[in-house]
Amino acid sequence: MIPAPKRNYKLTILITLTLILVNNTLTKTSYAANTDMKKLFCIIPIGDIDKRIIEHTQTELEKRFNVSVDIGRQLDEPIYAYHKHKKQYNSTKILKKIHKLSLTGYDRILGIVDVDLYVPERTFVFGGADVKKKVSVISLTRLRQKFYDLPDDSTLFKYRTIIEAVHELGHTYGLYHCKDNRCVMFLSNTIGDTDHKGAEFCSNCENTLEEKKTSQNKNK
Repeated sequence: MIPAPKRNYKLTILITLTLILVNNTLTKTSYAANTDMKKLFCIIPIGDIDKRIIEHTQTELEKRFNVSVDIGRQLDEPIYAYHKHKKQYNSTKILKKIHKLSLTGYDRILGIVDVDLYVPERTFVFGGADVKKKVSVISLTRLRQKFYDLPDDSTLFKYRTIIEAVHELGHTYGLYHCKDNRCVMFLSNTIGDTDHKGAEFCSNCENTLEEKKTSQNKNK
């Protein structure tokens, strides 16, 4: 009887692993080669933020800005920004904290926090942005219906989150407040303003945004 040839199991395993690695490499290369989605945003949760809100915001921003959006590690509650008399948090101090993270490889950073924000010249703000440093932050606190003693509405809450996120990121591109109250860049003085304007740019702001994107890409 002729003995059956011995199988080289080590060689078989090695070939299998090699094929897996090649396949993964090709997948990553294909994704990186997508020039229409090569810019990166990063979302930074500050304090305990609902994972579903973060992931929903990630998905929406990828679609609306045609970028890839990463989710960074969670930061601690911003106690350094707390004003004990106002019982609110200074958004400018939070922006500085985000900038000090020195995150490289990202075009823009969006912090999401669930505390009430203010700046010295206003009693409250839904968010804030630093145009030069390209960092922004939004607060979820006043976007919930329960803040106004109304029944919860998760769909409306998520939509408001996107409106404010798009608004603040718009500022990081150098967009100013718009006079069109149906444009996302309109200044919200009340939650009613936010609901009325929606998450879309008006034609003028859309054109300006595209011009600034083109200009910034040329300068890189």
